Amino acid sequence: MSKKIEKVPPGGWKLIKHSLSKMIVWFADSNIRTMYSIDWRSRYSKFRNRETGLKRLRKKVEIYGEQATSVEIYDLETGQLIEKYIRGKKSEI
Repeated sequence: MSKKIEKVPPGGWKLIKHSLSKMIVWFADSNIRTMYSIDWRSRYSKFRNRETGLKRLRKKVEIYGEQATSVEIYDLETGQLIEKYIRGKKSEI
């Protein structure tokens, strides 16, 4: 699979604005947190890679584990649910 060279925005890639995915975490203590994927290696990378961002979000799921009652990862372009975790374990969508 070849990588598509993208035009880096002035000032580099920005979280939220240029992220390809987002993760919503519902914690057992009733807190809710939204995190966005970092799909690039450095701020001025020529490539954005969805798999890089998803890998980083999955690492956060492992860290939160039992603290999170539910975690959902969405594609920001389509709004579609990509993955869902309950108590740190991946569940079917």
